[in-house]
Amino acid sequence: MNITHVPEIHRTDKQHTENLRHWRKILGIAPFVSIVFPAIMYFISDEDSFKKSLLLRFITILLPFSYSAVQYAILLHTTPYYTLNLLFLAFAAISILSITALPINEWKGDDSLIFSIVLPSLFIPPTYLLSTSCRLVPGQTAFTDTGINVLIDILILLCPLVSLVLVCKEPEYRLLSAVPFPILILARLLNDRYCPSEKSAPPTAPWRVAILVLILTSAALIYAFMMWTPIAILNGYFGLLHKLRESFLSLRPD
Repeated sequence: MNITHVPEIHRTDKQHTENLRHWRKILGIAPFVSIVFPAIMYFISDEDSFKKSLLLRFITILLPFSYSAVQYAILLHTTPYYTLNLLFLAFAAISILSITALPINEWKGDDSLIFSIVLPSLFIPPTYLLSTSCRLVPGQTAFTDTGINVLIDILILLCPLVSLVLVCKEPEYRLLSAVPFPILILARLLNDRYCPSEKSAPPTAPWRVAILVLILTSAALIYAFMMWTPIAILNGYFGLLHKLRESFLSLRPD
């Protein structure tokens, strides 16, 4: 009886391997699409369209914030560190909160540019690096890429800084925020396909741990900055902060 089930088990394992391969391909191209799609929506829509259409606002921000929420949910599931789990849970919650809050507020002035191009260019790079270039397991917690991917990843890590510099410039320069990261993602994908390099093996070098700390710090600062916009929007609509304050005061002893 066991022998008759061997082909079925083999097919099941093979199908599982194929599904994992397809899933990795989707996750590999997802950050590229998450930057490019909102930028395309910005270029093909005018300011009045964003102001009037809640659906357009929702579609524009859905991909980048969904990518963020999904990646941190995966990291939350696979990371054994309690502190990092709390951090990833907060990042995922901020992403979901942004999907809920940002579309319900009318976009005025540069809001469409900020939400469709500038914001994704800030939070997607560290999210991508944490999910693809870092190992978060005991004894091996560090940045793991080698070869040319190290240079590409360092440039990706600098993308949010470039975006912040461009935000201070004229609006036409802010559009450039959507350019560096997709180009680097394509370079990374091509390199992985035609010149694959191995991940570093433990013990990890101090500089690899330092890069991981930089990525985590960058992500924490960016999401701490991001969370105030959806909170302010929800507070304006539902008095969220006032209700939280009342709940807190009701728990205090007289």
